[in-house]
Amino acid sequence: MRAIVKTAPGEGHLELKEWPEPHPRSSEVKLKIAAVGICGTDIHIIKGAWTCKPPVVLGHEWCGTVVDAGPEVKQLRPGDRVVSSNPARTCGHCYHCLAGNDFMCPERVSAGYMIDGAFADYLCIDAKRCHKLPDHVTFRQAAVGEPLAVAVHAVIERTSVHAGDLVVVSGPGCIGLLTTQVAKLEGARVIIAGLDKDKARLACARRLGADVVVNVEEQDLVEVVHQHGGGRGADLVYECSGTPASLAKCWEAVRKEGTLAPLGVYPGPITTDFNKIMMKELRVAGSYGYVWTSWQRAVQLLSDGKIRADELISHEFPLEQYEQAFRVTQDGTGIKVVLSPELRNPRVAV
Repeated sequence: MRAIVKTAPGEGHLELKEWPEPHPRSSEVKLKIAAVGICGTDIHIIKGAWTCKPPVVLGHEWCGTVVDAGPEVKQLRPGDRVVSSNPARTCGHCYHCLAGNDFMCPERVSAGYMIDGAFADYLCIDAKRCHKLPDHVTFRQAAVGEPLAVAVHAVIERTSVHAGDLVVVSGPGCIGLLTTQVAKLEGARVIIAGLDKDKARLACARRLGADVVVNVEEQDLVEVVHQHGGGRGADLVYECSGTPASLAKCWEAVRKEGTLAPLGVYPGPITTDFNKIMMKELRVAGSYGYVWTSWQRAVQLLSDGKIRADELISHEFPLEQYEQAFRVTQDGTGIKVVLSPELRNPRVAV
């Protein structure tokens, strides 16, 4: 089969190769991949700023059709359309696994950088990681299922957004745009912030219902927040860009006794003013990944049409055009970029 493989550590070393087609273990299903999103983590891996175990197939935001199943699998059969979660493997018996938070398992193994992921024709994954898709939810929409589960976990399960709250989302990438939509569904007023290069993404945020859109290279985010927050600041701030400059503004934008939730992945250790937590009596809520209920909610939101997933996907590329797909992701011209193995020609949203 075809697969996009990180062949060695460090920057670059990415190739489209012929790769051994996987076969399902007893508890696994084999998926024919329909669509897989490119994530900021993939960019960090390509740049050598995120740990991986090469040679390894990248890609961890996938959906597809079951084509085979191991003998222990009872709930899925060939032909079922599914979207799947990471981690691929956990111990199943530690405190965190028993509590339902697989991402905290000390033996966690994630597909897409630790073991083979979904930038390929096929993937095998434990059946319990799969969630059936309603017939009316397209694979294109399901391609944002994984980042939607991340946003749901952050907004609904790790923090508490109340109707009328003022929320700031810093970083208008896919996670930021989905966080905006989920916060709006909870009744919040949302200010979303980005850079000059994010003009297309900020325009998308406005279409998706953001109350205020801020280009921080033209406006002072903190001033705008205080204008809309009665001089106090924002009740909750979600840092979704993974950049130190954004985090510095977030410390200023959140009100005293407010909540700051970092969702963005930083490329390494950073320097920041941690005294703000003590001096403003802030709550800092880390949010990493998702749990089972995040996925149940995410699939239901897609099924109910409450998340405008189609508008997030700006580009679709076949596997062979992966280099262009990664360029569009990095330069900010893309909103959500998807690789579709069966696609023959790229699609660009108008």
